[in-house]
Amino acid sequence: MVNLLKTYKERLSSWQGKSKCDPQNLAIHYYKNGEPPEDIQGKTVFMARYECYKCITDIMEELLNTSRAHPASPSLPNKPGPPATPDPHQMTSQQAEAYIEAMLNQALATDDELFHVALYDWLVDQGLTERLLEVNSPFVEPYLKRATQYKPDNLDMLDLLWKYYEKTRNYPAAAKILCKLAERHSTDISLQQRIEYLSRAVMCAKSSTLRTSSATEGEFLHELEEKLEVARLQLQVFESVAKIATQDPQYGDALSLLNSELMDITKLYGDFADTFELSECKLAIVHCAGHYDQQLVQALWQEIIERELEETTNKAASSRVTILTNKLVSLGKIYSSSERYFPVSFLVLLLEKKSCQLNWDSLWVFKAFLSLEVPLSRLYVIYDQHFKAKDPFWQTARSPLHLLEVICALLDYFCDTPASVVIHERRHFITVCLDAISSYKVELEATAQMPDVIRRMLAKFKQLQAKLDRMLMGK
Repeated sequence: MVNLLKTYKERLSSWQGKSKCDPQNLAIHYYKNGEPPEDIQGKTVFMARYECYKCITDIMEELLNTSRAHPASPSLPNKPGPPATPDPHQMTSQQAEAYIEAMLNQALATDDELFHVALYDWLVDQGLTERLLEVNSPFVEPYLKRATQYKPDNLDMLDLLWKYYEKTRNYPAAAKILCKLAERHSTDISLQQRIEYLSRAVMCAKSSTLRTSSATEGEFLHELEEKLEVARLQLQVFESVAKIATQDPQYGDALSLLNSELMDITKLYGDFADTFELSECKLAIVHCAGHYDQQLVQALWQEIIERELEETTNKAASSRVTILTNKLVSLGKIYSSSERYFPVSFLVLLLEKKSCQLNWDSLWVFKAFLSLEVPLSRLYVIYDQHFKAKDPFWQTARSPLHLLEVICALLDYFCDTPASVVIHERRHFITVCLDAISSYKVELEATAQMPDVIRRMLAKFKQLQAKLDRMLMGK
């Protein structure tokens, strides 16, 4: 250990002597100019100084290897008897760590930029990048910037540069580097990693706007947030293509393209979502773009619902209802805040028609919408409007009273759970329902078909009238 320290001091003195042999700093000039091959003199001095620096980093490497050797770790004895007495002259890993830190600090205290460069190179080569980011020196930023300039394909150095900027609270610079990484055309960066870069860039940009509130930084933050939103859509498209992928090369090619660069929203829709018939992705894209086409949105919802039904053909009715409900609710949580992209009236009619065709329970559709916090009073108005519209589908399906049966179930649900209508609207809602029931009864009494069904429904509406009257009197 003493010999190692003595050697270190000797080599440090040798380095100081060599650095004095370059009073004009030809080596640093050579380095900063990109190490031009025609600068023979600069290269000669540079190599001489770098060789001297290597003598010092070699000693630190010996210490590093000692610190990583863990000599104190337990091992199986190679012969019986008590364990051997530790060699007092053998340096422990803890001692090696302490010495290497002390030597590194001493070396970093110099104002020789080229020596710093040699030390930084050594730290990077040894995988000690976190220690490099801890160095408080004006030479770190130029070193990292030069590394990314002369080796633009070195992702590790770009990663180090944004981390350095983030650590030094230069958030705008960190955000720009992260954005550059996310937009880089390369198969070395996965789509998930690009999203992580953009997420981090948004965080940095927000930190920047908290410190300074310039219009330019605000615009950049908005731009980053939009890019992040589109990147997440791209991930949705990627996952959807992966889910349906077959051995056909077009799927592999599409996945490779989606994973190699960020794409704009138009390309995502036309080249991928539309090509592979990804209805959910198409809906997400038009929603993100703020593009509204009523017929397109309704067609996409119909495709989504019919695909769910098609994929569950072999399952029991109860399972199919659950799966379709879960799909409606999961998408509804995304789009229910906007009637444009969550057309409740259209969906109610579509789902009730499917429910009628498949002879499913009459409660599940409106209960699914109630779980999405669509007001019960609004649902009633929608069902009432559809019933009065007399869509010929119901006669063709031989279920002319299907919607009226659902209305009856909906009002019965309200009677059992009055809180499903807010208290200040409840009296008016009850009055509207009583008036409507009277008209329903008149229509039923005038219907000659299905006498047994008519009698049952008339009896049910009579019970509902009595319940609603009691609720009204209770108010």
